[in-house]
Amino acid sequence: MQPTSRTALAVVVAALALIVSAGAGATAARLVTGKDIKNGTVTSADVKNKSLKARDFSARAKSRLRGPTGATGATGATGAQGPAGISGFEVVTRTVGIPGIIGGTGTVDAACPAGKKAISATAAYAAPLAGLLSQVTRTSDTAFEATGLNTLALIVDQTLTLDVVCATIPG
Repeated sequence: MQPTSRTALAVVVAALALIVSAGAGATAARLVTGKDIKNGTVTSADVKNKSLKARDFSARAKSRLRGPTGATGATGATGAQGPAGISGFEVVTRTVGIPGIIGGTGTVDAACPAGKKAISATAAYAAPLAGLLSQVTRTSDTAFEATGLNTLALIVDQTLTLDVVCATIPG
């Protein structure tokens, strides 16, 4: 069969019709919006099953979706009681003089009152200077000791203060 101008024209028209019809669905999808749909015309038959999410409903509509409250379940086992807390904080302070000579030393002890335990301690000089050293040592559950040393020839005695933090600790 020999192609003729009439056959060529029919092929061109058919191709154009195919192109236009293929793009028409995509064009319609881009052009139709919610504003173009008249209120109340879309029914449940028009909505794809399981396509709606909770966010698609108003708060009022969501509140109507709740069913009746179910029966109360059985009470669970009571958990273990936690430890009692620390209370009754108190700071016990003691001081000692450190002689103002090279190698002058002094030791001070501080203990918590009955029923309380020592949880921390610190020692410091009233006028901290280079060459004044101190060391804090725990001597029991209720007491600490601080030792001071003067490594310089300072004419004036220095005061070392020991602060012990005490508290009531259960158990």
